[in-house]
Amino acid sequence: MWSESLWSKTLIGFLLGFLLSMSLFMNIGFIVPLPRDVFLFIAVIGGFTLWSALISWFYCVQSLKKPALICLVGFLVTAMINAWFYIQEGV
Repeated sequence: MWSESLWSKTLIGFLLGFLLSMSLFMNIGFIVPLPRDVFLFIAVIGGFTLWSALISWFYCVQSLKKPALICLVGFLVTAMINAWFYIQEGV
């Protein structure tokens, strides 16, 4: 079945892992008052680590439903929090 192929796991894991890790570390950037260079260093290291862990998780499961659903829900929650911070900051 196509939905269980390695290509689909790679593409979906790549996209959802990237979106979730970026959104999560944007939240951290809004919440924690760090100098810009320190935050960028933490975001690059942490974002890449989270992204690679999510891609590995997509490869380790039989079905794409569970990790895709969890990543989508996590992304929607962090995206709403990002939107709230963005509106509150008035940028």
